[in-house]
Amino acid sequence: MDQKPDFKRLRLLQVGALVAGAAVFFLALWGMGQFARPELAPIIMSFAFGGITFSGLFYFSALLTEGSLQKYIISDDTVIKGERVEMVTTTALSGDPEIDKWIGIYAFTRNLFGMSIIPLLILGGLYLFA
Repeated sequence: MDQKPDFKRLRLLQVGALVAGAAVFFLALWGMGQFARPELAPIIMSFAFGGITFSGLFYFSALLTEGSLQKYIISDDTVIKGERVEMVTTTALSGDPEIDKWIGIYAFTRNLFGMSIIPLLILGGLYLFA
């Protein structure tokens, strides 16, 4: 019988990653002076920093502590649909609705982390060189 993931630990990791992401978002806003004089690009960069922090922390901590979720990821494909680029993750069903929910959250944070790196580099370049 397969070992089930520790759902309480996953919830704790998720909440901790969310708190860390929110903290990075507000620290980035404060560090770039956006509370005094808001501008669109630094706000978007701050949001990206927070999103990357959340997704990176949750994904990597879940991978290290509850690596059993990784076995349900079958494939990752990057699909170009017109002007949109989508990351499509194919997952296997476990048969347990609670595990399937966490597989979806795990796959979402993987995709969020993967798809947020390139826009962050573009925004960073615009911020530094524009």
